[in-house]
Parts: sequence; C-alpha cells; structure tokens
Amino acid sequence: MAYREILCEIFSNKSAETIDNIIRIVEENGGGADDEMLETMINLLSFTGNPDKEDIILTKNSEPDELLDEATGINWDLASSSKKKQDVFTFQKLTDVLPNADPSYLEEKSKELHCEEDLQNFIDNALDNKNYPTVEEYLKRKEEKSERQHYTSNFHLYEFLKEFPDPFTYFEAQNRNHSLLINETDKENKAEDILNQEKEFALTFLYNHFSKQRKRDIKRIFTSYNYDVVKTANQLWKVPPAFKEARLIIPQDDDLKTNILLLKEIAFVKNAKEIRRVIKVQKENIEKSRKLGLLQTCSICYFDELVPEECYICSNECIFCRDCIRQAIQLAINEEKLEMGCLMNCGGDYSLTTLQMVLDRKTFERFWQKKQLHEIEKAKIDGLEFCCLCYKFAYIPNPDDKIFSCTACKQDSCRECKHESHIPLRCNEIEYDKDVQIRTFIENKMTEALVRKCYQCGKQYIKSSGCNKIQCSCGAKMCYLCNVAINNYDHFGDNKCALFTDDNLLHLENVKEGARKAKVELGVDKNPEMLKFDPAKDLES
Repeated sequence: MAYREILCEIFSNKSAETIDNIIRIVEENGGGADDEMLETMINLLSFTGNPDKEDIILTKNSEPDELLDEATGINWDLASSSKKKQDVFTFQKLTDVLPNADPSYLEEKSKELHCEEDLQNFIDNALDNKNYPTVEEYLKRKEEKSERQHYTSNFHLYEFLKEFPDPFTYFEAQNRNHSLLINETDKENKAEDILNQEKEFALTFLYNHFSKQRKRDIKRIFTSYNYDVVKTANQLWKVPPAFKEARLIIPQDDDLKTNILLLKEIAFVKNAKEIRRVIKVQKENIEKSRKLGLLQTCSICYFDELVPEECYICSNECIFCRDCIRQAIQLAINEEKLEMGCLMNCGGDYSLTTLQMVLDRKTFERFWQKKQLHEIEKAKIDGLEFCCLCYKFAYIPNPDDKIFSCTACKQDSCRECKHESHIPLRCNEIEYDKDVQIRTFIENKMTEALVRKCYQCGKQYIKSSGCNKIQCSCGAKMCYLCNVAINNYDHFGDNKCALFTDDNLLHLENVKEGARKAKVELGVDKNPEMLKFDPAKDLES
C-alpha cells in the first residue's frame, strides 16, 4: 500500500523524512491489516503535542521510542505504562479496603475495573456480601501447589528418599491402598468427575512413560489392576516393546490439583531406575566400607554398619545414625527448643546443615523460621513489632500507622487492640457477639483436648512421633494416652495402654471429643442454631 503518497497528501506540513520514519516504525511494530496500520500512522502524525516539536525531523538513527516521542510530543514510555500504573493504584486500593481477600483475585479484578464507578460498585458489593475468596484460601492454595511441585517440577531424589527410605517396599506392598482405589467413602466424598480426571491424568502419564507400548494394552493393564499406577508400571516393564520408535509425547500439566499420593506414585515410577541405582550404590558403599574398616557405630542405637556418608555428627564429633538424631531433634522442636544440644551431653551441638539433612523439608522450614524470629527478638531492636495474628513476620512500622500489614499471613491487624483490622471503626466500637464467644469456647476446648500437660511441672506438649512413653524435660515420665505417671514400660501391653498409636488419628479423635463435650456443656447439641460457624465441621469429613 502506498502509505507515503497518502500521508504526504494529508500531512503537507510534515517533512518527508518524518513521514518515512513513522511508516518504518509502524511497519516494524504493527503487523496488522493495511487499513489498521494506516490508521495508526495517521493517529501518530495527528498528535500535535508540543508546538515547538512540530517540525522536528526524525532520523533513521533514532530509537523507535525516541521517534514516537519526537513525532508526537508525548512520552510514550509513560503513556504505555499508564494502564499498568492505574492497575497498581486500583490493586492497592482494593487491598486496603479488603485486606482479608485473596491478593491474586484482587490483582485480576484490578485489571478489569477501568473506571471509578465500576471500582466503587465492586467494593460495595464485596463489603456487603463477602462473596470473595479469602487470603486463607490463597495461602492454602499456595501451600498445596508448593507441596505438589515437590513431586513434579521441583522433584529432588534425595528428598524423596528421606520421605521414603525404602520406596520399593512401600510402593510395591501388596496390601497398600493406592491413590485411585475407589471405595464407597471415596464415592461420597469425591466428585465423580474429579475421580475420572485423576484416572485420565494417570493414564496419560503411563502413555508417555511407556511410549513404545500400545495405548490399548496400557489401558487394559491399568484397568485390570484397578487403576494402580505402580502395579501397572511393574507389569509394563516386563512386556517387550510393541514399537521401535516411541510415540509422540502427549502434553500434560503436572500441576494436578488433588491427590498428592498419585503424584508420589508417579514420581516413584518415573524415577524408579535412578532410585534403584542410588540404592545399589549405597549397598556397594557399605561393602566397600566394611572391607576397608570404615564402618561406624551409632552412639545411641549401636547400629554398627554406618558408612561415613550416613554418619551425622555433633560439633564434638559424636556419631549418630539418621533415625536416632532425627527423632531426638524432632522431639526437641516439638518442645519449642531452638538450641540443639548433643544427645550424648558432650557440650556440643548440631549445625544447621546437619539439621537440614536429617529433617523433612516442612519441619526444617518451620524450625528455621522460628529460629530466625527468635534471633530477631533477642536483638531487642527499638520499634520492632511482630504480627499478632501469625507471629511469622516482624518489621518496624511507622509510629503513626494504625495498621500492621503482615507479608507472611497477608492480613492486616490493629496495632492497638491486636485483633484483625477493623477500620474505620475504633477499637472500643468493636463488639464481639455471642456467637464469637461460643465458637471461641469450643475452639479452646478442642485445643485443650489436643494438648497434653506434664503432671509435675505443668508444661504443655504434643507428640508427633514415637511411642507413648513420654519423658518431660523436668524428668517426669507419663503415658501419652491416659496422662498418668509411670516408671517403665510395664504400663503398656495387652489390655493396657498401647505403646504405639497413629498420632494423627489419635489427635483427631481427641479434638472431636473435645468439641462434642463443649457443645454439650453449652447446650449447642440440643440447639444447633446457637452456633453460626462450627469449628469442628471439617473434622467430620
């Protein structure tokens, strides 16, 4: 299209070089239809901008952004970013008004609300109806995504082996309930379309992983093994390839929204070959160390086949196996201890590297966060404040600020009364209704049912692993189940308290019973309408 002739005729007051360069800019950056590109050129040349720049000649050596600025008298960098600035302004206003809303949801809304009227209507509706996703849902979703990624995009073999020290025994156990095992409870609690989605996800993985096998054979074996991914894979490994060339890989999103166990099974199958190699190397190392006389003995359990790589030492070089040191450190963390002294009481301690090697990822992150906050608190920095809602974040706020904005829990709290932000109301204008008092009473009783207390010193504790014989830091020994004082293991056995129990199941039943007793005490069991929000509702599912 003869842009030059048309534009020179329309813009006789513009120099030919200016017109040529506008044409060049649009052609290089446009890519639209001829009419659209011509319209863009006319719009650019139509801007008068600064009168003093009307006759500026654009040179071919100028940068495109400079050419546009020169031709129109407009700072196009600022113009192109104005929408982004408006979005940022809108997002900031939304987070100020709705501090407990999902920030990703507010970010998307800030891009949609282009005028002040739409923004105000959205805010009014949100405040009236509370129909927006919360920051708690956002944090939970973020944590779940991070958990999923540990078995997909952020998979690390040695972290996997820390969780499953003997993965073949675990995943190939005959009586193991696999991730897609469907029973009547699952059918009630999980929608059929989600179950079908998970099956399809697993089947697509098998198609891709065994790309030299026929799809119909993979599907037949998968179905015959009742959708057990591991058993299907074990059978397919035994079948000779049906094709010489692999099929094309089917695109698949690794970020499965549910069923973490399925992702663990897939990670096991996908990395089975490398897992076998690592385990084989470990066994070879034991044999080599035995021949060279390098095997060490754990100072606690006296296991005497520790290869040097499997030894964990304190600062005074006392030697321990991973299981012994992990259990001891886990107990210390549960007791809120932040200094890890040597188990042999030699005066030494354990390095952070050692702690990270023996602890699972979540436990170490929780410990390290508490450790950092403790160090910050010990520094006694003037003006330093911690979030009163989560105690996971601290900073020095402006003395005039009424609100504490936490980047950890994404919530705003009042610096005066230490509750969630209640702006524009004053602290003395906040009235907690009877429902809050009832719910809080039940929550407190649930917590009391979960937490144990030492009969001797009164220290509270919760057990996360190990047997039910508990020894407090004060020296008192007691049973975790009935809390009576004991001296030895005679308290446990047949027709007595069990020495080992499933802690998660035990705690769940304790909390349920605590909630039930609290409701009976308040009369909620007979008048359910007294309780608007039941804190024990999710425990029943």
